[in-house]
Amino acid sequence: MTYPVMAALVPVATSRGGEVAYPGDPMCLYSALALTIQRSVTRLHRGLPEEPSLDDVCPDWGDYPDDDYRRSANGPRSQLIADSRTTDGHVFDPRIWDEVARERFIAELRSLQPRVLLLSAVSAAHRYALEMAELAKVHAPRCVVVLGGRHADETIRYRDADGTAEFSWSSTVEVVRDGRAGQVVDFVVAGDGAPLLDLLLRALSLTITPGFGPTDNAEVLDALPLVAGADEPLRGAGTIVGFCPGEAVVVPVRGERLNSAELPSPYEAFSIRARFGIFTEAGTHPQGSRTAHMMTLDSCPFKCTFCSESIQVSNRPTRFAVRETEHVAQRVRRLMDWGAEAVFFDDPVFWGGNWKAITEFCQDLLRQDTDLPGGAPFEWGAQLTVDVVLNRAKADEVRSGLELMRRSGCTYIYIGIESMAQRVMAHVGKNLLRRNPEAWVSKVREALTTIRGHGIRVGSSVLFGLDGECRETIEETIEEIGRLIDDDLLVMASPNILTYHPGTAITAAHARDRLDYHSRKDNRPPYTYFEEAYPEVVSRLLTEDDIWYIHKSAAARWGTVRNNAAEADTEAAA
Repeated sequence: MTYPVMAALVPVATSRGGEVAYPGDPMCLYSALALTIQRSVTRLHRGLPEEPSLDDVCPDWGDYPDDDYRRSANGPRSQLIADSRTTDGHVFDPRIWDEVARERFIAELRSLQPRVLLLSAVSAAHRYALEMAELAKVHAPRCVVVLGGRHADETIRYRDADGTAEFSWSSTVEVVRDGRAGQVVDFVVAGDGAPLLDLLLRALSLTITPGFGPTDNAEVLDALPLVAGADEPLRGAGTIVGFCPGEAVVVPVRGERLNSAELPSPYEAFSIRARFGIFTEAGTHPQGSRTAHMMTLDSCPFKCTFCSESIQVSNRPTRFAVRETEHVAQRVRRLMDWGAEAVFFDDPVFWGGNWKAITEFCQDLLRQDTDLPGGAPFEWGAQLTVDVVLNRAKADEVRSGLELMRRSGCTYIYIGIESMAQRVMAHVGKNLLRRNPEAWVSKVREALTTIRGHGIRVGSSVLFGLDGECRETIEETIEEIGRLIDDDLLVMASPNILTYHPGTAITAAHARDRLDYHSRKDNRPPYTYFEEAYPEVVSRLLTEDDIWYIHKSAAARWGTVRNNAAEADTEAAA
């Protein structure tokens, strides 16, 4: 027996005019679905076993897409079930949450009547996740709603020492518990998404009621130990929270952590739909090459005060071990077989800034056949930091590493500059190799010059609102970034506004422990011109006038090198 299931990437954007939506494929969701889909597809191919099994009942994900399907898919899904028998057809990915997306979502719920809805949300998307969950309870009333993603990871902490859980004020658990939202979510999953979600869905499959009856969350929670005990060894570490009448039940899971080499590729079940305009050498599409996204890390090894991906927030180990570079290179080759013309590594720092691993990966990739059909070159890009590039103790290794990156197809590196004001960067925790009188501005210029000297283009994120920020430092940063653009050291600059995330050092330092990530609202300019920015959760050091100034001044000084430049120019002119 199988039952219908639906997954959705919850968007952060609310309008289609001038707003910066999250780019790329929904990799966090794809990764979390990897094991449950693998189990379902395996059962589909093998059929029912002769003896009763825990997997006799399972979610119906359909079958993996074939190569023709993979290569013909293009852009975000316009609707959910393009092919209900294909795993790729079970993810709703609207990118924008507006009335059009809402009506499509309702139509899909009514048509599919999923018994389980899986929502993946970053913090800025949490308010819309609650709305989508409420819609599911109305239009598919038998549906069990499971919420995971970065917001869950950031807002739930389980302390093994005393066996207690701590929930941020903005967590789903607290929002439901104190009545800021209705009980429209049944389970929250935080931690190792793929094994924990697989565990939860197997427990749910044991208790799901055939026909039109509801599912009892308490029975699902009771089934978790049974399923966990059937696995040798138990896999995954994290926390599952189940909502029952009058209480939220916390279930810690402490199994073996899996690295990515032990998990299916996130694209095993999904088509590569993203296009990245920075990659153009394939020349097959005006919006850029078909780009797959990969990660070699689960968290950043550094401790920047503002970053929710820092290891001090996630407390999770690296994804791929250094010795697994060949496996990653082989996975890149497989992505090319599935239609990828480029790959971007979304890690905060590629291979954790380990130049030995970077070098070995490039050598392994050079051993692969990376010629695209028609002879166009395959491209890839990654993220590094200024200090990783300027590692003086390993200058020769850095130089040879950058050369190997370019030879193996790397055409683009993204670096977080954050600010060009020394008084701001002194508080960030990013300038790790401080040596007076070496200034951050000169280090940034040297790092970019070094990269460009190896024939690799550089893009950057710029973050306004950090400690020490004022109108003078804003002007300084905009002008200094403009000079880097003038000197052809930057091909893209992305202005961002500091947004508070639960668990970061700057959130605690600014006493922003009550973040409104639950109230429903349509965002408005100038906040809509920046990722994640909403009035209640942006830096307390910036006024709305400051944000308008950043938006207009960056558009005027940086020109078309600013991302989303067309919309920025239009608004600045107005």
